[in-house]
Amino acid sequence: MSALAHELADALHSEGEKTLAFFKELTPPQMQAQIYDDGLAWTTHDLLAHFVEVEGSIGRVMRSVSEGGEGVAADFNINRWNEKNTTEMSQQHDDAALLAEFAARRAANVEWARSLSDEALERRGRHPALGETELKHMIKLMYIHLLGHQRDIKRKLQLP
Repeated sequence: MSALAHELADALHSEGEKTLAFFKELTPPQMQAQIYDDGLAWTTHDLLAHFVEVEGSIGRVMRSVSEGGEGVAADFNINRWNEKNTTEMSQQHDDAALLAEFAARRAANVEWARSLSDEALERRGRHPALGETELKHMIKLMYIHLLGHQRDIKRKLQLP
């Protein structure tokens, strides 16, 4: 059992719990507020859908890398992916369903991360945002990425 894997899994778990608590405290009007107005004009609801989608898609990329895969294709376009997949997720699910799905996907990612060896954590693959990097960095980005978006939501909604 890897101490680093347990540390990463614990961080994924605790940050996931904070993310769920954050979204559960928002009102319906806050969930419909537009957060970004450049590029993809995402609302808070859209960002929650993005979080859910990323838990699944990046989870699959990381599992592949842990098994020796190369990660995403060299010509992968993250903006095109987000536009298609986040839009679909957002349109197909309400806030409650997205929160439940995020919780389930994050729990699965935590369990998986906890099982990794030190050797697996050092495997390299191509991440959509980081490029070529070690699996341990991909796992860290799973929760750092969400923190950045939550910061943007707080700023736009003028939350403490």
